[in-house]
Amino acid sequence: MQVSYRKLFTDNNDIEYSVVKTQGTRCLCLQGNTKNQARVKKAFLSSKFFFEQASENIFKPLSINTSAKDGLVTALFENIDGGELSKFLLVVPPAWQYAAGKKLGLLLRQLHSVPLNTKQKEKASKRHEKFMEHLASYIADLPHFKNDKYAMEAISSRYDHFKIYRPVMRYGGLKHQKIMITKESSLLLLPSYTYGPGDMCEDFASLECESAGLYPLFCAGVIDGYFASKVPSKFWLHFALYSALYSLWKCALVAKQSPQMMVKMQLNSDRIREDFDDFKKPVPQWYSDPKLQDIRTQALKLSI
Repeated sequence: MQVSYRKLFTDNNDIEYSVVKTQGTRCLCLQGNTKNQARVKKAFLSSKFFFEQASENIFKPLSINTSAKDGLVTALFENIDGGELSKFLLVVPPAWQYAAGKKLGLLLRQLHSVPLNTKQKEKASKRHEKFMEHLASYIADLPHFKNDKYAMEAISSRYDHFKIYRPVMRYGGLKHQKIMITKESSLLLLPSYTYGPGDMCEDFASLECESAGLYPLFCAGVIDGYFASKVPSKFWLHFALYSALYSLWKCALVAKQSPQMMVKMQLNSDRIREDFDDFKKPVPQWYSDPKLQDIRTQALKLSI
């Protein structure tokens, strides 16, 4: 049997993504060494779960090999032709960036609409409760950022009101790098290593942390698509508090890797803080920008 292989990319966890072709078969392949066995397995399980909810936007899981006899673990998915969303967002007009975000918002709402059972709801609540432990680990064990007092003050002053907003099955680690787009402009979510029960606001905070600095119009579209442009006021407070936590704990986990990453994450932490005006405002500047309404109007006129 003739087999062809084309590498797509290797992600930050050293997991390789490639397209494998045999006669009549074309697969997306995730492959890593044994240290990544848990991630590859969870990626497979995430697609297995979410495929039932949005089969047109999720790579269909086919098989997984975790025996690691050759030192590698592999998961195969039915391949769908698509390109990196980030490359698309770099070249299209603002209205198209916003429209792509609305599509993701609609998809995310679909994924979050799956009812959780009692055990999953308990896991979501326990995960939310651990966020204060993450803040403690930032204070005690992780690199500190300049001007972190603003996020610390915002979290501490609102701690008693910081309850879980809505328990859902999170996609986990949501960011533009995990999304592909087809020739027909449909979005495809790559398998997730970190899916699981949690607060819906976590997926939005991940976008703020990872994507809002580069693609604010895209992120605004995600929120509008998710809430049909009628965002509940309570959401903004929870979203801001999760973003404050991410600006410290999440960024510091990356910052500890090297001096270069410390510099990069200091800039990212500063940017998140500035988005929320030193966490004095729950609505980020990129969503309250007056220009956004013009972009919405353009997107409607283009029927995108």
